[in-house]
Amino acid sequence: MLRGERAVLRPIQRVDLPRLWELLEDFEVAVLSETGPVVPVSLARYEARFDQEAAEPPRDQTWFAVETDGELIGQCGLHRVDHFNRRCELGIALGRAYWGKGVGQDAVRTLVDYAFTHLNMNRVALQVLADDARAVGAYRKVGFVEEGRLRQQAWVRGRFEDELLMAVVREDWKSLGKGRLGTGES
Repeated sequence: MLRGERAVLRPIQRVDLPRLWELLEDFEVAVLSETGPVVPVSLARYEARFDQEAAEPPRDQTWFAVETDGELIGQCGLHRVDHFNRRCELGIALGRAYWGKGVGQDAVRTLVDYAFTHLNMNRVALQVLADDARAVGAYRKVGFVEEGRLRQQAWVRGRFEDELLMAVVREDWKSLGKGRLGTGES
């Protein structure tokens, strides 16, 4: 279990699936968190995917349930984990009612600290819709910097939109005084 100031990240359990399905299958949440077309997914399909990954865990990803005040509000994780090059990508999706409250930002900060401190990553990257000011601002507050813009990268709501490439590297994380690495506990 990983504890931030407001967010707790813990392993996803099968009992969490109905709540995660309810939160993350909301159309607006899916539009902002999916990289492909938004296609409805049944709870049974969520459960089948969970069971398959429990039987054969993917080696290049790890996902956490996000809780605040004992309430399950979403999920976050690291994927495309490359231990040789010490890099990974970050993803997060929270139920719409929890947007803009700082919990997601705390979850991202906690997850980045985990990547650097426990997985020995050197770089954590993500892609985000360029016009999602709320998310871009939260990532910047955590320490992510814009590294590039993919023009007309994503088909969203009937039009092509730009995506930003953002990342934080270990050296910057340390110098910002973020997480455990910034306090000398690396």
